Amino acid sequence: MSRTKSEQRADEQQPDYVGELLKNGTATLSAPSREALAEMVNNIPAETKYMVGAVGRCQDGSAYTLQVDLI
Repeated sequence: MSRTKSEQRADEQQPDYVGELLKNGTATLSAPSREALAEMVNNIPAETKYMVGAVGRCQDGSAYTLQVDLI
């Protein structure tokens, strides 16, 4: 079954971590602030059902991390 051009464009516009999440069922997001981490989560397609844990923070305070898993 071939993919339509709109599907191909949608894949090209997705960030790498979204592709990893959809392919592997899990992804670990890392960002310098909570706001940037929230922006990354907002880029996950609305129809995707996922769950997340608690936000972690590196001991040196350089980054926040979040594990996202598909349901």
